[in-house]
Order: sequence, then C-alpha cells, then structure tokens
Amino acid sequence: MTSHGLPVTVARGVGVDTGNAVRGALTGRPRPEDCPADVTVRPLEDRDWDAVRRIYGEGIATGTATFTTEVPAREVLDEMWLPGHRWVAEIDGCVVGWAALSPVSSRECYAGVAENSIYVADGMRGRGVGRVLLRTQVDAADEAGLWTLQTSIFPENRTSLALHHAAGFRTVGIRERIGKLAGVWHDTVLLERRSETVI
Repeated sequence: MTSHGLPVTVARGVGVDTGNAVRGALTGRPRPEDCPADVTVRPLEDRDWDAVRRIYGEGIATGTATFTTEVPAREVLDEMWLPGHRWVAEIDGCVVGWAALSPVSSRECYAGVAENSIYVADGMRGRGVGRVLLRTQVDAADEAGLWTLQTSIFPENRTSLALHHAAGFRTVGIRERIGKLAGVWHDTVLLERRSETVI
C-alpha cells in the first residue's frame, strides 16, 4: 500500500503515512532556540538513575518510542552511553527528562558518530523539555568533535520526528519492517545530523 508514492506503515491496525516523515526534512532547519526558561539541563548524576529509568519505562509504555520492552539495568545503560553525553532536564528541581548518546560502532572511522536517545516524563511532554535536551545534546556533541548524530524513530512518533527535524536532522530514509514489537513488524525513519563545525 502506498500514499503519495511512499509506503504506509501499518502499526496496530492504523495506517501511518511515512511520506509526512520524509517531507518534514526536505528543508534545512536551525537548532531550536525557543526553549522554555523553566527547564534546566545538567549532566546526569548518580542520584538521577532511578528517575532516568522510570522515565525510560514510561517511554516504553507508549509503544511508539522504542523496540525495547523492559528498562535496562543501570549497569547496562552506564556501559552503553558515552561519558560526557548524558543529560537530565529539571523543572522545579524534579527530573522530567533525559538524553544520552551511544556509539554506533567500535571502528575508529566511526568514532565521531553517535546515536541519540531522548525521553520525557509523562505529564511533561509538550512543555519544551525535549527541545532543551536536544539543543544541549547537539551543542555538546559539536564541542566534543562528534561529526554525525543519528537516530531511528517510528513513523507514528510524529512529535519526535518534528523535534529532530527542527534541530537540523534530515531524513535519510525509511527502514521497512526492520523489527518486531509485540509480534508486529514496524518501519523506522532513519535521521541524521551532520555537524557544520566539525570538518
């Protein structure tokens, strides 16, 4: 089945036009600068792990954030995420979101390529938390000399697609039926952001 010449993903019986996901990246967009003043971002600390894992679980529960079905142990996340690229967002002293980068390969030629993850707590979505986290993540990656950030997003997760497009990510393509979640095949949209400062 196609729509506008592009495949339609069928997820839980609902057709999702992946054309919208692709078209959102055809024009370049700057980093989001309209971030709310009440959201602060700081490096993740040991005391944050319970909140980070809780928020991860809330994202898993949506069914549109990840193929992961159980929250990984702290030790697994600590080993997977790049040091210096782990962030939490706070509102009034409460952790309401997190962001992290993971290496995509152990090969030296890909040392500057990382995959990003961003999760926002239930009840805090739509308040600009993701924008602040992504802006911080992109700035820190540029400063550290990382040249490409990439991510894979379910086509039905339009909020995350729009967030990344607004931060300068472009759609590379659709990976069709790339994995199963709850026994159902899903496509993902592959996006990347190439740094303009690391040349």
